[in-house]
Amino acid sequence: MTETEPSNLFRGRGDAESIALRVFEFITADVDRIIQFMNITGLQPETIRESAKSAHFLLGVLDYASKDEGLLKKIEEEIGIRPAAILVAAVHLAPQPEGQPNETRSNERAPELPRRNLFQ
Repeated sequence: MTETEPSNLFRGRGDAESIALRVFEFITADVDRIIQFMNITGLQPETIRESAKSAHFLLGVLDYASKDEGLLKKIEEEIGIRPAAILVAAVHLAPQPEGQPNETRSNERAPELPRRNLFQ
């Protein structure tokens, strides 16, 4: 698996989880980074293990990393994961909406709203 192109990274959810785990390992490898992570997320050393069992934990790790440009740069420099790959992994891990609306027919137009002149 090559780290340079996000489109080549993902053959399924497992690849996205692998990226998220590598990002989490990177965060936890440095005391300052893990302290900042815990401060922002509200997690504590005692609660990280339990929280990691949640289906959304890895998505939260990627969301956290994607909001910190400096962290994204360090991740790219030190472990070779590009910021775009982190964003693509987050999309793969995001829950799918339960009730997606059916496709609308292209020939159906939305009803027009009545127009009012506000300057009369």
